[in-house]
Amino acid sequence: MADRHVVVVDAGTSRARSLMYNGGGEPVGQAAVEWRHSAPEDGPELAREFAPGWLRSAMFDLIASCIGSSGVAPSKVDAVTVTSQRQAVAFLHDDTVYVGPNTDLRAVFEGAVIDEEMAGTVYETTGHLPSLLLAPAKLIWYRANRPDDYARISRVVSLADWIAGALGGETAAEATLACEAGLLDVRSRDWCGPLLSGLGLAKPDVPLVESGAVIGAVTPEAAAATGLPRNTPVIASGADTQCGLLGLAAAHAGQAGVVAGWSAPVQALTRAPVLSPERKTWAGCFLDRSAWTLESTAGDAGNSYRWLAEMLFGRPAFDEMDRLAERARSSEGALALLGASRMDASRLGMRQGGILFPVPLTVSGLGRPHIARAALEGVACAIRANLEQVEELAGSVSDSVAIGGGLTRSAAFAEIVAGALGRQVAVAPRPNVSATGAFLCAMTGLGEFGSVAEAAETVEPGLAVIDPDPLASAEYDDLYRRWLDLQRRLEAIDL
Repeated sequence: MADRHVVVVDAGTSRARSLMYNGGGEPVGQAAVEWRHSAPEDGPELAREFAPGWLRSAMFDLIASCIGSSGVAPSKVDAVTVTSQRQAVAFLHDDTVYVGPNTDLRAVFEGAVIDEEMAGTVYETTGHLPSLLLAPAKLIWYRANRPDDYARISRVVSLADWIAGALGGETAAEATLACEAGLLDVRSRDWCGPLLSGLGLAKPDVPLVESGAVIGAVTPEAAAATGLPRNTPVIASGADTQCGLLGLAAAHAGQAGVVAGWSAPVQALTRAPVLSPERKTWAGCFLDRSAWTLESTAGDAGNSYRWLAEMLFGRPAFDEMDRLAERARSSEGALALLGASRMDASRLGMRQGGILFPVPLTVSGLGRPHIARAALEGVACAIRANLEQVEELAGSVSDSVAIGGGLTRSAAFAEIVAGALGRQVAVAPRPNVSATGAFLCAMTGLGEFGSVAEAAETVEPGLAVIDPDPLASAEYDDLYRRWLDLQRRLEAIDL
């Protein structure tokens, strides 16, 4: 196993990264590329899509750069795998009809019509709402607005599946990603045929595969463009959040984790799909067929923190922000609601937010350190609110919560989360937990592990455990109550 090398593509919300891992799970090379998508002329204001030619070249160049940075001979690469953002999908025929990011909101109207008529059926079947985020609504938009293109669509896959197909020449749909796109019955893990039929849509004509399945081999064209050896196995991994859980050593029912990146999904593993009576949370498939995910996402986390950094410094100065937050030790009464909140999938939409702090400023002495800390505390409060929602539905979760993602680059953030939750937090040694989980899926597919649960055991010793300080937790209890009260008051304000 020590001589193994796996290349991972992690197609996230803001950018794509590629990492090469050695057999011990250590990254030995990496590269990144910013997304470049455009608004189509015939689409609504919030429509976004990739140019397929650019996307293909960008992914090939990304992998080539990663391999080049590693110092590892390309012939030593044993597999390549792709994980991606959820709700990012591609519509295919012999060519690519459409491929777009999860931020493509062209189907707002179509999704609203679906939910007005059959929200209960959609949620009970797929475990997800609102429909505007899901593939069926986007297909209906194509049917109404680009009928000639719609008539050619025969296959629907995720962004990760599309990239894997570009590498290996074979197109398949990985189950966790198909579920997150609203295409699977969450209980049976099979295509939601009756729901699609009720919407006038056909089942995707594409094989459905599980994590760890070999779905192709690197083609001569892809080999020439990336440096990957010809016939290198292309292995399915899964949705970035599910891979993130695996990268946090979570693979059994009762375990919980948070991937605090652009957003901050709080997920617990369950033995069966768990749905919210009020349709507030999501239920999804896990990488192992014996478990499901119960998710209550905190939404804008790292994204809002990036926005604040650029507002305060004119650039994404995360290291400086972390030093400021660490120096403050207290937000001095400041409360931040910058987008992170308790999930309610039944009523997603715009709401009021901001930063509230004591005045007059000449007395409070408030400065950038307090605002930076308040922003991290706001995300931590949102994580607690969502964890409580998950626990209420699941019954209970582990006393220790694992956390990874870009925000864990901040040492202050991990301590704040432990204090706000009042429980032990296990922090991943590196923020790229989704890529780590995808690597473990690939290694399972190569036969190095008997299951993803076995693979998860190799990660656990590397997690750094932070115990909450009792005094800090008592103070955070008061801050949390004030944060919840302010959030309720802001939600009552009509935009």
